[in-house]
Amino acid sequence: MSSKSNTRKNTHFLSGYIPNPKERKNIVICLTITICLFFIGLLLITLKHQQLMMQEYKHYKSILKQFGSISRIVYFAVLAIYPVFLLLKWKRLKSIKWRDFQLKNFIQFLGMLVRKWHVPLALASTGSILLHGYLAIMRGFKWDFTNITGILAIILLFFLLFMGLKRFKRKDKKWHFKLAIGFLILFMIHASF
Repeated sequence: MSSKSNTRKNTHFLSGYIPNPKERKNIVICLTITICLFFIGLLLITLKHQQLMMQEYKHYKSILKQFGSISRIVYFAVLAIYPVFLLLKWKRLKSIKWRDFQLKNFIQFLGMLVRKWHVPLALASTGSILLHGYLAIMRGFKWDFTNITGILAIILLFFLLFMGLKRFKRKDKKWHFKLAIGFLILFMIHASF
């Protein structure tokens, strides 16, 4: 009977990408919560459709920007993993102390936190970004610079998420990092104009 349950566990979609069962479980829970919140957001937007369409464009745009701003802040927290792990590779980090406080211990603690929350926050922020995009399209889409950079950022985001799956087994050939830099540049351009 245990061999059947082991076979069932190994045939799970994410088991081919994420070898650690505890981490896989956390990601499935976070993905489920994100999908539920996304559909609740869609439901609320649908129920309030008439009210949203009757709002002045300035007020509607402020709601739209709130979803984008929340996502941007959370994505900065997600991107914090790169400088923290870069600092951990720095050899001189061990020598930086102040009395009994050793900087390396603090950076290792930060590394543990950003590693633990990297994927859950990325998934949550992706759900918020999708709602942001839906709201932008719903009120009338224009082919302008801001919208084009937003669409390109979302397309790049999906490739980034896929390469994030491959990153668990180190089979991404550093594409996850490269796409993250590209996404950061695109979403900052999109947010600035």
